[in-house]
Amino acid sequence: MKTFVFLINCLFAIHCHSQQNYTPKVMLAVETYAFLKGQSSALQKVAIQFPSLKNDVALVQKNAIIHGRAQRNIEKFLKDELKDTQFKLLQKNIDSLINQQLKNPIEDEKYAKDFLKKVKDKIRFSYDTISEKGIMSFAYLDAPHQEFADGHTMHFSTEDHPKAEESIVKIPIPRSWNAEEAQMPATIQQFTSHDGRGDEKILIVMHELSEEDQNLRLNEQTISEMIAPESKIIRTEKVKIDGLPGVMAEIEEIIDFDTDKKKVRMLQFMFIHKQKLYCLQGSVGPAPLHHNLGHQLRKYEPLFRLVAAGTDVVH
Repeated sequence: MKTFVFLINCLFAIHCHSQQNYTPKVMLAVETYAFLKGQSSALQKVAIQFPSLKNDVALVQKNAIIHGRAQRNIEKFLKDELKDTQFKLLQKNIDSLINQQLKNPIEDEKYAKDFLKKVKDKIRFSYDTISEKGIMSFAYLDAPHQEFADGHTMHFSTEDHPKAEESIVKIPIPRSWNAEEAQMPATIQQFTSHDGRGDEKILIVMHELSEEDQNLRLNEQTISEMIAPESKIIRTEKVKIDGLPGVMAEIEEIIDFDTDKKKVRMLQFMFIHKQKLYCLQGSVGPAPLHHNLGHQLRKYEPLFRLVAAGTDVVH
């Protein structure tokens, strides 16, 4: 019983990798879905085998609001991503694995109590584990900004970062997003949704202004001169970042990949501080050229705005 949750996650992940060629995001959904269904079944087993713990189980189930929301969102997501036959087979495989894991009685009530404590810790998101990031990312799948609004954030600081050139800027990031080193020299750090398996990114970019750009003024004209040739500005808006005047620009960029071209839609929040040009960029994509990324960007725009509004320019 003590190892149930670990086994249900790892064994099923291995099984799925051997059976299907899922995208990373779908794979995360599958792993998280198996984890949540397994946890739910284990709680039911505890309540049945140890009636004295029924109230404790009921309290845990009542408090697991985010877990329930995540499971519902995953089911909807998988139904959209998979064929009906694939989804039914997936559920059958999960149920079979759960039944196999739970076929034997729990050896001691102490193990059941330990399991309840671990579930309580997960409900409080006490640890920064892969399963918790998966749960959180799908719980807020339909409203990404709500994760931020509910206080599930971490803070990144450019202090002592080799690309930051002694500047110190702090930005809040949703906890379910994964920090990754960026390849582009001017990008200090990038973050990817769904624990690094999603298509949405947040970047913090910094450029040292040359002497001839010392008096640069940010507006639609100057921004249009900065962006790539195959990019277009959709709209601009004056904003403030930690009290500093700036501009938000919505841009769509076409990118060359190995075999074809794809596009990315982004919001760039730009401001100048101490002769450095900063850009906080939130993006969705890449996607085929015929896709309309406007709806996806509208979904993530409230989150990207919250990140920009919460940015602290220290030095």
